[in-house]
Amino acid sequence: MAKLVSFIIIAYLLIISTEEILSREVPFTKCASPFGQLSSVDVTPCDSNPCVFESGTNETIAITFTPNEVLSKGDIHLYVTKWGIRKKLPLKNPHLCEGYGLKCPLKKGIPVKLSITGQIPQRAPSGTYEVEAELIDQNGGTVVCGIITVEIA
Repeated sequence: MAKLVSFIIIAYLLIISTEEILSREVPFTKCASPFGQLSSVDVTPCDSNPCVFESGTNETIAITFTPNEVLSKGDIHLYVTKWGIRKKLPLKNPHLCEGYGLKCPLKKGIPVKLSITGQIPQRAPSGTYEVEAELIDQNGGTVVCGIITVEIA
C-alpha cells in the first residue's frame, strides 16, 4: 500500500511540474476592450518569451477575462501581423460559446477562461509575429482584445 501511495504522489508531482514547464503566462498588450477586462494569457507549450512555435505543432492559447456585461453569445476573431501586414486567421468555429470551454450566457463581473487550440501550418514562414485575439459580443462590441508576440521557428 505504501508503494502505491508513493507512486501516486510521484505521478502527481510529475504532472504538476510538466504543466508548469509546458504552460506559461505571457506578456500581452491590451487593445480596445470597453466591455470586459483581460486578466491573463497563457500559452501551451511555451518555455520562453516570446513563445517559440514549430511548424506543424498544436498550440493552445488560454485567455482569462471578466465581461463587464452579460454575454448571451459572441464571436472570436484572430489576427496575425508581420511586417505591418495584419491578416485575419480562419477559425473552423468562430462562436465564442461553442467548443472553447465557455458556457453562455456569461455573467457580468465573473472571470472566465477561454481556450483555443490550433495547428501552426507546415508552410508558415519563420519569424516573429504578433497574434491578436478579439472577443466580440452579441451586439458587435469588443469585449476584450489582446496581442501577444510569438516566434515561429
